[in-house]
Amino acid sequence: MPKLLVIQHVANEGLGLFEEEIKKANLTYETLLVSQAMVWPSSTKLEEYGGLIILGGPMGAYEENKYPWMKKELLVIQEALRQKKPMLGICLGAQLIAKVAGARVIPGPKKEIGWFPIRVDDWFYKRNPAFFQIDHTKSHMVFHWHSDTFDIPLEGYRLAWNDNYSNQAFCFQGNAIGLQFHPEVTLEMVKAWTSDPEMQMNAIEGGYDVKKIMAETPQYIDGLKEIAHKIFYGFASLIRENIRRAA
Repeated sequence: MPKLLVIQHVANEGLGLFEEEIKKANLTYETLLVSQAMVWPSSTKLEEYGGLIILGGPMGAYEENKYPWMKKELLVIQEALRQKKPMLGICLGAQLIAKVAGARVIPGPKKEIGWFPIRVDDWFYKRNPAFFQIDHTKSHMVFHWHSDTFDIPLEGYRLAWNDNYSNQAFCFQGNAIGLQFHPEVTLEMVKAWTSDPEMQMNAIEGGYDVKKIMAETPQYIDGLKEIAHKIFYGFASLIRENIRRAA
């Protein structure tokens, strides 16, 4: 049974909906909770995993000096790309993949926090296993909590966008997928995030009302579950079929 390596940066940003999706896909996983003292997997150890999921966090992908462990994580991602491991990066995870792939990661023009629609790319979504099942003729409401953005790597292509940020998802070399938004959040995770004092302040500084975000969540969460299932089902197919796809 293939095992995923899950890199988790903070305690309150876990797998969420993807934990159940992993079970449905008949996969297992091992979680590494990032800390300065942790031991990162070697190149040989990485070969044991069928793929990686890199979760979010409040850090910036350009803050290696503030978070020294990040330099080691970037090396792990670089090695995983060399081994052509299927990877799924969420928010910070997507930004770290983009950085290793040579793209620019920078602070964005504004915070994007709460429920905002995205659109999938009219052409590229068809060729990507994680996005081909998503209806390209309409927008999809998904959850966001970020203020940074990334360029699309040269050997990659855009998968999704919206009016706030032109790059909401990308694929690099066929099997590394980065999502700026959070398809994995559950109702409980949104409650926890909007109740956390530090995250509340982050939202307020961006001009957002956490009570409004929480009030909107019940009407959108079922649609997000559907998006999460389609994305993960396609991502899992890269692992199950052991395909090394070219971009």
